Amino acid sequence: MPQLKQTESVSFQEEATAGDARAGLLTINGIALDTPTFFPVLSFYGGGTDASVFGGGIHRTVKEFMLGDEAIGGGTYDQYFQGTMTSIAALTDYGINRERFEDYVSEPIKERDTFLAYDGLIFVDSGGYKFLHSDGLDGSDFEIDIDQREAFRIQKQLGGDIIVNLDRPITPSDTFEDRQKKAKLTAENAVEFARLTYDYPGARYLTVHGYNYSMLDRFFDHVQSRFGNIDIATLFDGIALGSLVPKKDNKETLITAVMDCREVMAERGLNDLPLHVLGIGSGSIPLLIAAGADTFDATTYLQNAINKKYAVNLTEHIPLDDVDFTQCDCPVCSTPMLVDRMQGNTEYQKDVLGPVAMHNLIVHTQEITELRQRIRQGGTDPLINYLDETVGRRDPIRKQTHRVVNQSLGGYF
Repeated sequence: MPQLKQTESVSFQEEATAGDARAGLLTINGIALDTPTFFPVLSFYGGGTDASVFGGGIHRTVKEFMLGDEAIGGGTYDQYFQGTMTSIAALTDYGINRERFEDYVSEPIKERDTFLAYDGLIFVDSGGYKFLHSDGLDGSDFEIDIDQREAFRIQKQLGGDIIVNLDRPITPSDTFEDRQKKAKLTAENAVEFARLTYDYPGARYLTVHGYNYSMLDRFFDHVQSRFGNIDIATLFDGIALGSLVPKKDNKETLITAVMDCREVMAERGLNDLPLHVLGIGSGSIPLLIAAGADTFDATTYLQNAINKKYAVNLTEHIPLDDVDFTQCDCPVCSTPMLVDRMQGNTEYQKDVLGPVAMHNLIVHTQEITELRQRIRQGGTDPLINYLDETVGRRDPIRKQTHRVVNQSLGGYF
């Protein structure tokens, strides 16, 4: 059985609450991160070499912003990358050969000359969602089967500040038997993960899956049964709630999953751990923060840019051709060179869409910062007013906004 965690390098301190919403401080290896917060997903390694910031098309341009590279006119954007998310499953997305793969995992990301200036937290996902449909990593001239031991080996080599066990996400079409089988496999991996990583100098998160209380409670039962009498709160530094991406447009399901996960965590003595929601961003974030989630990751800021969608706020995006850039004072839209590129005056599409992605990320960050400040103001009125003034004004979301206010924030009266 796994040993108790040996490192004291991780802490999560709840500093303010507004109903079920909370603001806190997540500290890992001396790096402090205010929560709630958003981890933008990006590929640190996108098929290229050091000379191309390791490539990756639009990911390359986003990394240039992260590093303040001269390719985007320099500037300081590091405040928007205090935490980032990447996945071992993304390492071979660009069809690299074995030699290139071995180079990518030869040293921790933040120890490479290219990324020495980056001092944020890196969350390295195990790639469980992608590995549902494949046996592992598939390069141009090699294949690697991924099990829990191999997943951790790569996470460790990449130098993840936060890592998670290799999981088996559920899908909406799964039968009850399918879900139970996947829960057992994830629980088995969680035990091995805890054993392999007991002295790991970073945060270890446990992945859980389910859409409601019954599913999540049963999932935790599977995990706890594998650990016997060992309190899992002594083994893990956070909980990562997964399998929600197929439900991303169903706000009711997302809210239920977060509310019920927090309830199950409280019943099992895990409420002092941060709750991370895997793969969900944009318009769902305010509601899920109010429901009790602490951190998020998503590619939505990138995907919207790829689709030439420019964020006005977390819930509204407009076509890039319709944007009046003078209406935004963010660092991207205040830089003439970058505005010129977003208007199409550049050779490469990545340099058109990269600044749009950066703008979208800034909107994510600014809105979450506002939400965090509302929580810290005391009471629930500041947060309720924010929800009513933003997501609550949209007809498709108004009902779910009222639900969150009534169930998580104490109601309007």
